[in-house]
Amino acid sequence: MTKFVFYILILSLITTCGDSQNLSPVSKSYIDEVITLLQNNSINKNKINWEDFRNDVYRHAKGSKTIENTYPSITYAITKLEDNHSYFAANIVSQDTSDLAPLPILLDEIVPENIGYIRIGFCMGDEQLKKNYINSVIDKIAKQDKINLKGWIVDLRGNFGGDMVPMLTAVGPILGEGVLGYFFYPDNSFYTWNYKNGYLYDENGIWWEQFTNTYLLKSPNPYVAILTDNITASSGEAVAIAFKGRSKTKSFGTQTFGVSTCNRVHILSDGSRINLTESVFADRNKTKYGHSVYPDVECDNNKTLEEALNWISSQH
Repeated sequence: MTKFVFYILILSLITTCGDSQNLSPVSKSYIDEVITLLQNNSINKNKINWEDFRNDVYRHAKGSKTIENTYPSITYAITKLEDNHSYFAANIVSQDTSDLAPLPILLDEIVPENIGYIRIGFCMGDEQLKKNYINSVIDKIAKQDKINLKGWIVDLRGNFGGDMVPMLTAVGPILGEGVLGYFFYPDNSFYTWNYKNGYLYDENGIWWEQFTNTYLLKSPNPYVAILTDNITASSGEAVAIAFKGRSKTKSFGTQTFGVSTCNRVHILSDGSRINLTESVFADRNKTKYGHSVYPDVECDNNKTLEEALNWISSQH
């Protein structure tokens, strides 16, 4: 080994050690906990040089003495994943909610009586709220359903996400039974979304949600028009993808927001939370997304419903 190469190796070791030596043991331990989690589970784990990643986060956290001091650097680490969906929620208790904007109110559209209309909005909250969500959507389907209905509008505009399970369960009677889609992981393994008799379950038969009062349409396998906009995101995109590849289906509107990926919650040692993107959505034909979902017919938002109604009417 030449003196020059030896010098470069020593300098590299000093620099690497120096990055972590600028941290207190508790700060370094917390950062290591987070980075190990990301390295094991991130959707982009095979695309990242983790040694460089770790040292970069150490440098960002330089001088940190407490876990709380590292929070900006944890947020920085999450942005370095470049999945555009993961986020870090620090365990900081605050009673002040005055700066939180109220959730938007999404109103139903008025359509002709011979066409059904269902808005699948965002869904979040506890188990009771999710059950109420399913009950409300199923109720609306049942009230509009009739034997001579020409088809259905499924409106996903403004649906920025939440929990996809109640959404898919609720729209199940219109969507139909069978394989709806997949979660695909970095190693190309996958989990299947299946729907049957009010159950949403994976390929192992483990159910995620069940609606015990299963509703069956009077005219199964109807024509369906899907409406999307650039606010349709995350779980809203999952519903759009579940309709991809379904027969007698066409989508209208604009491309979706572009986070058609699945997050999983991880609770850290201090009670903070990381919602980490770990898989991408795929449709029933195993076409992977992870980006915006494009409609079959692109049109301005003020023309989307009109175009969809015209298409359904033209099928009869």
